[in-house]
Amino acid sequence: MEKDQLFKRLLSISLGDLAIFIKFDEQISAALLRLDLAARTRHIIQAIQFDDMWQALPDNSNTYKIYLSMRLAPMTLCSVLDNEEEMHCLEWRLVMPNYADISEDRKPSCFGEYLTMGRLEIVNIDDYDIEEACRFLDKAYDFSWHSNSASHNR
Repeated sequence: MEKDQLFKRLLSISLGDLAIFIKFDEQISAALLRLDLAARTRHIIQAIQFDDMWQALPDNSNTYKIYLSMRLAPMTLCSVLDNEEEMHCLEWRLVMPNYADISEDRKPSCFGEYLTMGRLEIVNIDDYDIEEACRFLDKAYDFSWHSNSASHNR
């Protein structure tokens, strides 16, 4: 199984749970403040737990990025008892451009648009059996509502 399958699942879980926590039409500054507080308190939303949030200047870049680190929530980890992969260490990050560094002609008008400018990173992805990790996520999380909502939007 390809690594992109794990990326797709984690992105789907992240965006689904973020949509529960923050309305995608919310102002970006308010949404980022809420995310920062949630990360500081390791807030849990359904399947995910926020782990940390910070700003850094990546190597070979002249603009800062905002990193939102996430892990699987304890109840998600407990939901699949017959798993051999150590999923409690799985950490992924939503990496978004610093809002102040976005050019005026590309600035998003709401949090949902801002999220589309981000990308997902999986920390230590090579330490995981991708097929086993995807199998775990398929057992622990109901992805059917994502496919159902996609078909309704066509």
